[in-house]
Amino acid sequence: MDSNLASKSNFNVAIIKLCTQTEGPFKRCCIWFQGCDLKCPGCCNESLQPLLPNHIMSFEELMGVILQAKAEFDIEGVTLSGGEPILQKGLPLLLRRIHEEGMGIILFSGRQKGSIDHEIVENVDLLIDGPFIAEKRDFERVLLGSTNKGLHFITGRYKDQESYFYNPIAIEEVALGRDYLFINGD
Repeated sequence: MDSNLASKSNFNVAIIKLCTQTEGPFKRCCIWFQGCDLKCPGCCNESLQPLLPNHIMSFEELMGVILQAKAEFDIEGVTLSGGEPILQKGLPLLLRRIHEEGMGIILFSGRQKGSIDHEIVENVDLLIDGPFIAEKRDFERVLLGSTNKGLHFITGRYKDQESYFYNPIAIEEVALGRDYLFINGD
């Protein structure tokens, strides 16, 4: 890994949940990035759309959080959502490093697979692509939002887990903190 590139990579993070079972199969760390230039009407994460700094984290800080999740919760993988994850310039490096640690990667993007940089696509295990379209609300699958969204199993890692999106282990999770209430899932 290019340590010079890693030292220059910063990520605009909105939310991190160290362990969840509502953002894909198995126990996962989920990272929601801040900023999306698509602005899909009806988006479930509308507060993550503004292209403004939220919590800027270095590559090392973000990997430290992921490794903490792995050590504390024995997560199987990482889910990247947003906002729009592919707007993060250091994303290919982060993806490679997550794989080096033996973890799987699920990436949500509002863009179509064919318009996403090949270096990103080839370094995820499952790509969930396409914009949210309110008129095509998906009532059959969880997490996908609308029926136009595709499940692209880039590797075989999650292919036998496709049923998760029809019969999830958990539909939603609630976290209560001193000054916040956070609900994730579908």
